[in-house]
Amino acid sequence: MIRSAFGESSPRRLPKQLVRAAWYLGVALAVVTAITGTYTLDREPDTGAPAGGLRPSTGNPDPAAVRVVVARKGSLTQHLTTSGILRAVRDVEIQARVAGTVTGVAVSNGYRVSRGDTLVRMEGREYRAAYERARAGLLNAQIEFRSLSSTPFLPSVDSVETKRRIEAESRAIDSLRVLSISGRMDDATYERLSREREAALAYVTASRGDVIAARSGLAAAREAFLTARLDMEWTSIGAPFDGVVADCSLSPGMHVTAGQSLFRILDLNTLLVDVEVLENEAGRVTVGQAARIRLTTPPGKEFSGSVLHLNPVVDPKTKTMKVTIALSDGRQRPGVPQSRLRPGMFATVLIETDVFPHRLVVPRSALLVRDERSLVFTMDHGRAKWHYVETGEANDELLEIRSGLTPGDTVIVDGHYTLAHDAPVTIARRSR
Repeated sequence: MIRSAFGESSPRRLPKQLVRAAWYLGVALAVVTAITGTYTLDREPDTGAPAGGLRPSTGNPDPAAVRVVVARKGSLTQHLTTSGILRAVRDVEIQARVAGTVTGVAVSNGYRVSRGDTLVRMEGREYRAAYERARAGLLNAQIEFRSLSSTPFLPSVDSVETKRRIEAESRAIDSLRVLSISGRMDDATYERLSREREAALAYVTASRGDVIAARSGLAAAREAFLTARLDMEWTSIGAPFDGVVADCSLSPGMHVTAGQSLFRILDLNTLLVDVEVLENEAGRVTVGQAARIRLTTPPGKEFSGSVLHLNPVVDPKTKTMKVTIALSDGRQRPGVPQSRLRPGMFATVLIETDVFPHRLVVPRSALLVRDERSLVFTMDHGRAKWHYVETGEANDELLEIRSGLTPGDTVIVDGHYTLAHDAPVTIARRSR
């Protein structure tokens, strides 16, 4: 107490700097107390958690919701991923072989046909008339052939004179060839003389029947008859094999020209996918390897298949090899709708290249990396346990664990990114 001039005492006031320092010290102590009350620094000797790792205190915070799987031994399959377009095993464009007017159409898009079914008819009166004229001409030529056959105007091929002429003509042709190669005869002269010698040789070596057929016109008449018969037959168009019609826009009354495309017939009993494999990965692919095919529609649906063909040539421009995949469960059966599988669809293909059996595997999502070391969390009696692991082979979904886990461990695969060792966890409920 300090006594004043009036004889009264008054309390001594502390300096402001001292008061402020004491307040800051109190705040700092409160913060440290709060931190140490929540976490303790400790090493987990039984799990190998790093020194200085944060371990929750014995309080009861809300457990983190996680998803788990059980580590099991199984086969780990590595895939080669590529893509391609679905196509039918047979896809034939049907064309008009002759020109004419369409009189009947028995099919439309999506129509199933059987081999030999008549699909399109065309006006055929003109072609039938040409066929009758050709048949009459063939008959006249056959009569002339019989008449000339009784005339002995050709020597026998087996005669000595005929053999001598054959040898002479052959020597003459060889001499002309030597003169042309040596440059002592111009090309025009060689062509003219060689034609004469070859004609003479053909005359003496031809059979008697061939010569009579040529003179009587029988050969030309037979050719004209066969052509007219084919033209008449082509006015009716049939199915070459069992299949489904596509790209058809025909209707009766339409005029078509020879060579015009009419529609397509697709054999959908087996669907194929042609994919490209990079040159440095071509050695991993062999005929018969299993494959999985994923389509954009329906999403998530997979179809099985296998490698059917390998193109032995690598494209020098793209540095890729063509591989053909056959879908084993993509058959189109009569009466069963298969709208999910259609030629032209884009497909992602996973070719199984390497299989590693009897491996301890977990989903890739289970793996974390901290301090440049691989680790996973397991769930044990409601607590997250930290385990360093050694990894091995992997694919897009699974990862091999060579050490650090045992079969039957409950591995956390989701909700573990911010977990600490021994943190309380609970299995998340699946949303319906």
